[in-house]
Amino acid sequence: MFYIIALVIGIAIGWLLRGNQQSRTSEARVEKEIQAEVIPAVKSELLKPECYAALGGKANVRVEEFIAATRVRVELFNGGLLNENALNNAGISGFAKIDGTTLHLIM
Repeated sequence: MFYIIALVIGIAIGWLLRGNQQSRTSEARVEKEIQAEVIPAVKSELLKPECYAALGGKANVRVEEFIAATRVRVELFNGGLLNENALNNAGISGFAKIDGTTLHLIM
């Protein structure tokens, strides 16, 4: 019998507390609406022009992104246009071919 009375009292207290929280949140007001502005990303050149020439031209580069402080991941549209000797002569310390169109360049 004691447990039933305690349960009823606990439920009543919970309802009272929940009602007070709802009344507090309903009084909140917005003073100023904030407008977010979307700024498009600007594609910057991560590599030297000589590197782009060795990769088959800038138009052949699909994606270029830093993956570490000294490494750039490059995806090409056509991996057959890659000139490995020209890439080594362009100042790249080394590179790893991931697949036919993806390279990791070590700067």
